[in-house]
Amino acid sequence: MSLHSRDFLKKYTLLTIAFICSLFIPYLLYSIRANPLYHEAIKPFSYPPMVKYSFKWPNIASFKNDIPSNEDSLKYREDKLREIDQKFCGQDRCRFLLPIAITEQESKAQLHFRQLAFLAGKIDRTIVLPNVYNSHFGACLPHSFDFYFDESWLKKNENRFDYITMGDFKSWLLARHYAGVIPTGQEIYLQRSQRSRLLKNIKNCFQDSFDFSGRPKVNYQLIDHQKAPKDMNMTDIMMSLLGDEARKHEYLSTTELETESPPVDVINLFYDRRYQFMNNRRVAEPISYSKRWVDIADKISEQLKPYIAIHWRMERLEPLSNLLPCAVNLVDEIRKLDPDGSESKHPNVFLLTDYPHLLNSTGAVPESNSFMSSQLKSQHHNAITYLYEHLNVSLTTIADKKIHYDQLPKENWHLIPIDTNGNTEPTDRSILGIIDKLVAMRAQWFFAGRPGVCAKSSSFTGRISSSRLQAFRHGDDNIVVPLKTFNLNTEAISV
Repeated sequence: MSLHSRDFLKKYTLLTIAFICSLFIPYLLYSIRANPLYHEAIKPFSYPPMVKYSFKWPNIASFKNDIPSNEDSLKYREDKLREIDQKFCGQDRCRFLLPIAITEQESKAQLHFRQLAFLAGKIDRTIVLPNVYNSHFGACLPHSFDFYFDESWLKKNENRFDYITMGDFKSWLLARHYAGVIPTGQEIYLQRSQRSRLLKNIKNCFQDSFDFSGRPKVNYQLIDHQKAPKDMNMTDIMMSLLGDEARKHEYLSTTELETESPPVDVINLFYDRRYQFMNNRRVAEPISYSKRWVDIADKISEQLKPYIAIHWRMERLEPLSNLLPCAVNLVDEIRKLDPDGSESKHPNVFLLTDYPHLLNSTGAVPESNSFMSSQLKSQHHNAITYLYEHLNVSLTTIADKKIHYDQLPKENWHLIPIDTNGNTEPTDRSILGIIDKLVAMRAQWFFAGRPGVCAKSSSFTGRISSSRLQAFRHGDDNIVVPLKTFNLNTEAISV
């Protein structure tokens, strides 16, 4: 073959390749324009700084919405979806934030919930009121939100966020399933810098209720300090992580027929953080408790007046050798309230403690879920014994629990039985904590152990003292001493 022929063949081959490639360019440009996933690859969503992001595909047999076979089927589905969602949400498509789990116990968990409710309003979602049980919040727990709380705080903030009861949410879910319009969902974990051991074992009882296809289970980890860095707006970060742009970015199309990311109807949220991310006066306002528990607390308060309330959290206090000297100091401080000794045992004492209210009798266990019986030592017993030997003590207990009165002190240790469940099951022991808190708020005097010396620091104490201080400042004559701490006694005591 001549040199001229080879040059001609080479030139012809290059032109042929160029022509074939040109045929694919319009298709490629159309694909990039039509598919948001490729568009986002060009303009990627940016996660907020200092957020660690990870994901995995859920091991869930997810429902999948089939693509309608014709326009009539599509219109019927859209009309049915709109009809159902208008009924339950007052808009064409519902957008929910469902707290599957909020860690920490009631006082702090309530704060987290209040923040999430306001956050839901900021990202245009309706908060689903979580269920409650044993001082915890979560969608899969046995009692409804109103078992603990009334609706006054929710109604007061209706202009900041929308909410739906768990019962109505389940009715919406059933209606959507019955109509064949399965809600879309995504599981999101919001955690501290370290992965949560608490969330690891929590199962999502709604995991077979949503179409999770194309959406990974995502985990966000970010710093959790009492004071965030000045250059970080934690509210904006939370809005970004739970917002629509993040949902679009994380969606992976499962079919070429989709031209855009479908909306997420329900964010399934697993939440484990400790500190506030939102500074708002209304967020800081506690939710009022159910009238049922308020009425019981009022009755106990009237029976005890005048009385002193004492909150003593003994769990994990170190060193244990502090306990008895602290008990001695507490009794001394109470005696100062009655210097003339006109009362043989001084005013009634209402004791709030994680120490077993049934003392060492059969079936007695610590009142806190995290305080194990094996952690009870002689120092705990000696401190409590000193109290009832010198004070007239009253405490609450579960009414349906067998009480061995013959194994309890003959005097100065009075148990007030409380029916915590009525017609509901199972029995919720944390109701005692709510009633105790309300009774302490109404006491004439309130004592608490000095944190780190006589007791562990507690948000429970903080809630009581802040309520009492506010009432005192507003001229409530019922409050004589809003808060007084007891400390170590300077004299060594041996028993």
